[in-house]
Amino acid sequence: MSAVVEPQVVRRVPWFEGDVPPEKVPEKYRLSRAFVPKGRYLDPEFLKLELEKVFTRAWLMACRVEELPGVGCFVEYEIGGHSILIVREAKDSIRAYFNACRHRGTRLARGRGRVGSLICPFHGWRWNLDGSIRLVLDREEFVPRSDDDLGLVRVRAEQWGGFVFINMDPDAKPLLEYLDPIPRIFAPFQFEHMRYRWHKSVPLPCNWKTALDGFLEAYHVAGTHPQLYRFDKSNTNIASMKELENRMWAPTTVYERHAHYSSVGPKKKDTAKDPANRGTGGVTDERLSVALSVQYIADDMRGLENERSWRAAEALKTAEVPEGMTAGQYYMRLYKELSLAEGYDWPDITPQQWAEAGTAWNVFPNTILLPNQGSVFGYRARPDGFDPDRCVFEIFSLDQVPVADYDKKRDFQPQYFEDFREADLGEIFTQDLLNAKEVTVGMHSPSFDGHRLSEEQEMTIYNHHRVADRFLWTD
Repeated sequence: MSAVVEPQVVRRVPWFEGDVPPEKVPEKYRLSRAFVPKGRYLDPEFLKLELEKVFTRAWLMACRVEELPGVGCFVEYEIGGHSILIVREAKDSIRAYFNACRHRGTRLARGRGRVGSLICPFHGWRWNLDGSIRLVLDREEFVPRSDDDLGLVRVRAEQWGGFVFINMDPDAKPLLEYLDPIPRIFAPFQFEHMRYRWHKSVPLPCNWKTALDGFLEAYHVAGTHPQLYRFDKSNTNIASMKELENRMWAPTTVYERHAHYSSVGPKKKDTAKDPANRGTGGVTDERLSVALSVQYIADDMRGLENERSWRAAEALKTAEVPEGMTAGQYYMRLYKELSLAEGYDWPDITPQQWAEAGTAWNVFPNTILLPNQGSVFGYRARPDGFDPDRCVFEIFSLDQVPVADYDKKRDFQPQYFEDFREADLGEIFTQDLLNAKEVTVGMHSPSFDGHRLSEEQEMTIYNHHRVADRFLWTD
């Protein structure tokens, strides 16, 4: 009787010029083929390294330009022990500063707001919005210092796609070079012409990377979201064996710094993302299958789809689909016609561009963006203080605005909830966030030594750690 030998596929571990040789990484944190040691999530000393060497040197998505509508508007960005102020110091200029008084170190401003100048709440020293010193109370009593020496210390701030990114490393490469190839691939989706629909933050009992990992692959969909491809969306019972045979397949693609996955349909059936290729299981009318799929995402998640795509889906249910077109293709035509009629721009996105855009991107280190036409999702995770088992997780939805509203200003306030169950996030996000504590508890078990990842569907997670090593173990 011979042993059954599983077929082995030879795959290459992602590697790019400039990567850190494994021997330079301490053994307890060393990556191996599709394996990530759990210490990279659980050890306080590893989080300390991330805060010192990754978050101080990588480009971090701090806010949206729309959050700074007028001169003097500011947003505070906190990461670990650092507080950064992003300030609109002029109509066409946004700057960032370390949020610390040059006198005794007091934090100058908190949260968000609008000011005429930056005033220390402790002793009243003042700075102009451009960071220059405005007032030193009783200056003649201090050891002489130049105005330049007393100015606020700047942090690099650059923009892309309507986002403001900051970098605490003055020698970091320019933002657009760092983001490559994302700006080119995302260009047709016009993120700069989108505005917040909503933005919600919640604390989670897990490492900041664990919070992101759950959104960096679709391999979990069959286990966590079994209702997604059912006609009865209220049926969240565990997937049947038959359903598992037709589950979503989502291969990953890695780049030098970033990575993405693409949900492309039943395993190995298709090879590229296609917005017209969607549906709901158990529905024989192709029009209804497509429409219900769109509307469930719009109703439950309130993002990635919008009220126009919902109305296009509703119209599809009773539409006469032209000969030679699928229901999905006709839905996209209806969506386009409706959008153009209501004053929205509609770039024609080619099949190649859709395929290259994928489904969800890890923008290293701590942001995820999901491109779609007319509406997108974004996620961001940050350590909550210095506890590796806690983080702040943020979800936001952006919607395209009409051309006439591109320059329109509005007052937008993000929301914070102490308990994600109170945040009205819908069934899908709630299912995802319920995993946070369960993963953390399991990772602390002595029976678990690290993540063993799918080499086709979870390399986004591996790639994050590979890129992090470049920051952690090089001078």
